[in-house]
Amino acid sequence: MKRILLTTTSLVLAAGVAQADVSFSGTAGVALIDDNGASDATRVDMFFESYYDFDITASAESDNGVSVSVGFDMGAGNKIDYNDDDELEAQGNTIGDADVAVSYAGWTLTVDQAGIDNLFDDDFDSQDVQISGSIAGWSVAMTSDQEGSTSSYSIGGNVAGVALTFTGTDVAAAGGDASKIAASYAMGNGLTLSASVQDEDGVAEDEGKIGFSYAMDSLTVSYTSIKPGGVAGSDSYGDEWDFSVKYTAGALVASFAIDEADATTIIADYALGGGASAFAAMHDKAGTASDLTTVGLNFAF
Repeated sequence: MKRILLTTTSLVLAAGVAQADVSFSGTAGVALIDDNGASDATRVDMFFESYYDFDITASAESDNGVSVSVGFDMGAGNKIDYNDDDELEAQGNTIGDADVAVSYAGWTLTVDQAGIDNLFDDDFDSQDVQISGSIAGWSVAMTSDQEGSTSSYSIGGNVAGVALTFTGTDVAAAGGDASKIAASYAMGNGLTLSASVQDEDGVAEDEGKIGFSYAMDSLTVSYTSIKPGGVAGSDSYGDEWDFSVKYTAGALVASFAIDEADATTIIADYALGGGASAFAAMHDKAGTASDLTTVGLNFAF
């Protein structure tokens, strides 16, 4: 009788446990790199790097509509960020990094101690909690680091066809009391106009931008005129600028970019199918010794 009662109780308890959906994904790759010693002063010639990043996500939803998800990833090696900041990014996360999100009625609360990106500048990921959702068609998000008494925010929406984004933070390393307003408008026929104004503590990073992009079949041309902040003798639009051309044809995506300092960037990505892609990149940074040349393979699964 005791055995029957115990078994019955176990079944009742098990019936109240949510069944989780578990998904697995990740990336891996290898690259041949020459970064002129930027990552390691002893590496003055070409060298090899490899990496893997494995992600696991589990989610479940209660009968009253509350959903909970937990995600973690693990990795090793170094990935070359050839199409952004040109740095080697260590893939050394462990399963001890907790990322838990609770969602209800269109709002999501995410908790990850010192692991959430700053909404003004995602180079800084020391925030602990984020709440996000929408109000009257506008997306709203806020982050906070309770121990450091810092925060960031993001508000985005559309007014008469103009996409508007407002971001800000009070994290000293990300600009202090900083704010930014950005707008873009798709005029049709492939032409998009954009503008932004940024204000940070001091004047070093205060700047304004106006620009356009124009898509013509497989080609997209972009130009941005910049009014820099805190640069002696450079306080007008056009004192700094960025120009780029992007070409897309089937599995190939290639781009060329240059700025007022003659810093040039050439990148080519080719999809090999089955989640695999090949890439090649060359960054010639005027006035620095931080040039980058790299070729490699990435694989997503």
